[in-house]
Amino acid sequence: MARAGTSDHGDMHVPLARTALVLVACTGLLWAQQGEGASETPSDFVRFVDVGDGGRLETAITTYRSDAGIEVVLYGAVHIAEPVHFEVLQERFRSRQALLYELVAQSEDRPSPEDERKGGGSAVSLLQRGLKNALGLQFQLDVVDYRPANFVHADMEPEEFAASMKERGESLMGTILRMARSGMAQATDEDGAPAPTMDFVSALRSGDGKRQLKLMLGRQLEQMERMALGLEDKGGSTLLEGRNEKCLTVLQQRIDAGDRRIGIYYGAAHLPHMEQRLVKDLGFRKTGHEWVTAWDCVRKAAPAPATSPAGK
Repeated sequence: MARAGTSDHGDMHVPLARTALVLVACTGLLWAQQGEGASETPSDFVRFVDVGDGGRLETAITTYRSDAGIEVVLYGAVHIAEPVHFEVLQERFRSRQALLYELVAQSEDRPSPEDERKGGGSAVSLLQRGLKNALGLQFQLDVVDYRPANFVHADMEPEEFAASMKERGESLMGTILRMARSGMAQATDEDGAPAPTMDFVSALRSGDGKRQLKLMLGRQLEQMERMALGLEDKGGSTLLEGRNEKCLTVLQQRIDAGDRRIGIYYGAAHLPHMEQRLVKDLGFRKTGHEWVTAWDCVRKAAPAPATSPAGK
């Protein structure tokens, strides 16, 4: 493979990194083996917060209520994250009568790490696993327990997904490339200059490469919602709006069945459209918005050197 995205000095440039982010996180696509601004919309569902020369990538937990007293919580997902991120979310999931989750799979299937490893995993899953190893993070399908009774599949089945893409004249790779082109077109800073790169080889030599890579990718992930807008030039896509509509159909089924506390756990790029449908079309209002750390990119203080007792 050509060394696209690198220079003789080992710089990792934005286009290569951004394309990887589209594949790994921005599509919100998982495959199985066959507080703040509480009342304002639209919401942000992923952000990067600078802290010193580092920072944190955070995802949102956003709550909505209807006049009928139904509460829906949107849990923004990035599919690779710190272990504590998944621990916090799984604790929150327990309060939901139904937790609607994304996964292009047969509706009766429940994902498990064993099945993924046994089957070799999809191409997307393999890429996600590779990046989580490079960043020292964990992969969602490895750590989230999908066995609780309140977990409800709310996504397309593979045949349904393929049929929808065919009907729209789409292909998975074509859709991903459109998102990548949209992302690269936005790869500039506030002054319109190319976004900064990093010398990853030097970072590795310094022992700080993993944190710096997380830092660079985390700052770009903040723009994932704008990348997703690159799919809207043809009136939406199967990857985002099509799957969202399937999820909202399941949501209505759970409401009709009597559930009043419902969660939706979907990739953060899906949630702007999901929120729009909840607020404008289904009569919900936003009542809460809080943030959970997904990636910690803050530089840690070096441990103090060991000292010997006096006279030794």
